[in-house]
Amino acid sequence: MVNFIPPPVLPELLPPLLAHIPVAFTSPQPPPSLYPLLSPILRQRLRLLGMPSSSNSSVEETWLSLLTWSSTAGPKLSAHLATQDFTPHPASGELELGEIDLKGFQRLDKETIKACVQLPERSIEAIYLWIANDPDGEDDGWRIMELHLLSDSERTEWYPTVGEADEAFYSRSAKPVLPVANPIPSYANDTLRVDNNDDDDYWDMYDRTPARSPMALQKVDQMADDDYYSQYDNTQPVMEPETSSVKSSPEHSRYTNPLTMQHSSSYSPTSVSSTPPTAVSASFLIDKEETLPEVVTHAPRPISPGSPSSAKSSVDKLEEAASLNMQAETGVKQHISTSIKSLYRLSKSVGIAREEFERLLQTEIAFLEMMDEDE
Repeated sequence: MVNFIPPPVLPELLPPLLAHIPVAFTSPQPPPSLYPLLSPILRQRLRLLGMPSSSNSSVEETWLSLLTWSSTAGPKLSAHLATQDFTPHPASGELELGEIDLKGFQRLDKETIKACVQLPERSIEAIYLWIANDPDGEDDGWRIMELHLLSDSERTEWYPTVGEADEAFYSRSAKPVLPVANPIPSYANDTLRVDNNDDDDYWDMYDRTPARSPMALQKVDQMADDDYYSQYDNTQPVMEPETSSVKSSPEHSRYTNPLTMQHSSSYSPTSVSSTPPTAVSASFLIDKEETLPEVVTHAPRPISPGSPSSAKSSVDKLEEAASLNMQAETGVKQHISTSIKSLYRLSKSVGIAREEFERLLQTEIAFLEMMDEDE
């Protein structure tokens, strides 16, 4: 259900707004009675970006410059309004508006419609926005969205009534179906139909695939694994003396261990007699002692804290920690710089001047000093 939107009653909307303009040249902050006349977004703009108290501010540096969304048009608007007379008539007590021209309406989306009102004698233009369910307003109605000079007026199309603006919006939103310039001939349709049948046959092959895999199960050779692991049972430890029970032969295992190969090469059957150890002659033992090199085993020792390698490791750790801290500090500085640039672009896109942006930053920095004192 579409709610009925009445046209704005300009003799009732414009005088309260224009009556607040002289206050801007005596008070740095807008009066509370002005906020219900503004749209919610313009209301927040004046509350957040209100001009600071300063006795040396010029006519261009008033909160009237915030009524327009252009940072360059704001000072011109404030200076122009300073030259206008907004005092009520002494006899009737009413503000003389002069000629009022309702230029028309325009719908931006399904929930937003605006109206354009011009005052040619005062060279200003007011853009009103229909606001429903306004938390700070009494009822649904037209609120000021922007006030600027006629020279800064945007070239856009306005419609005489709300109904015509709605009709134009929905006609633009509807997407027309364009006719096909070159329809596909019948033989081409037959070719496409044949190709589709081929695709169906291709995908049907997957439907005919059996549930179980056709690949036959391979039997694992258990004997090969047993022979591989059995060689570790016959390995002679290096630190233990030679025993006569170990015999390395090619027939004993299918795999050859490098340790057993070296051990068997040193004590080959050609150099050892087949007689028991008790029958070995003394000369043979003497010869073996002379030919075998003496093996000296050194136990590993822990590295002392004062050793050069330990000191070098500590220096490397400190250098690595300093490098990480420097990288983190550089990353944080770059993030802060990028964030400030992004905030400046955002504020510039909505019409906030550079001086206003710097003033906001200084205010936040002052708050940070208060937080540091509390901590």
